[in-house]
Amino acid sequence: MDGGSTDRTKEIAESMGADFFTRPPSAVLYVETPENFEFIKTFLDTDWIYWGYSDNVAPKTLLDKLREISGQDKIKQVMIPLYTYLWGNTEKYALKSHAPFFFHKDFIDFSDWHIHSIGRFTGRGEQLLTLPSREEFALRHFSVYNVTKFVHAHMRYSEEEAREKFKAGQKFSIWRLFRAMLGYLWIFGKYNYNNGKLGLLITLNYIFYRVMTYTRLYELEQGITLESVEANYNKKKEEMLEEFK
Repeated sequence: MDGGSTDRTKEIAESMGADFFTRPPSAVLYVETPENFEFIKTFLDTDWIYWGYSDNVAPKTLLDKLREISGQDKIKQVMIPLYTYLWGNTEKYALKSHAPFFFHKDFIDFSDWHIHSIGRFTGRGEQLLTLPSREEFALRHFSVYNVTKFVHAHMRYSEEEAREKFKAGQKFSIWRLFRAMLGYLWIFGKYNYNNGKLGLLITLNYIFYRVMTYTRLYELEQGITLESVEANYNKKKEEMLEEFK
């Protein structure tokens, strides 16, 4: 599924035997939407979906495990370990987490969902399987960033997240900001302290991502735009110019 790539994605994918589909236009930045989910289901001839991304690579041992799971009836969703590389460093992982990337199509609800989320599991607790966090089961996430791309991409994410929070009625608070910053310090710091200088920079960049999000939420609450900033400045400039009359 593609959103309009111009780098020969269709040609390359089809040359390797993949079916290529252009997904519907969307007003939001992310692809985890009810519209895309319904679009995907129209092309399925199986009950299971692997929700993949182009920068994730699965080891054969994981694919074998998922194939095994797809042949049974008890489990309906699988939480897959996700090991992330950042800034080109493949010596140590920058992050380890789990993601719900494998699920039965009839046990996920994508309605009213939000950025960075992949639907809501509608099954029972015993129908959810979390694979052990071991390399044999872990997707490798090759996240391609330098600081320029990181700031550009995460400013877009910050805008989307802040608008979602604002629409949901969440208010800016210093407590929420610091809690989010400390959360990212813990999440990234515990894996990146062994990465030396790069690990520190990775952690600080992700903490700043939280700062950008909550700064944008504050701007939305206060109605701060470039136009309002200029208008306020113009008033002050006029006051200063009055001294010359």
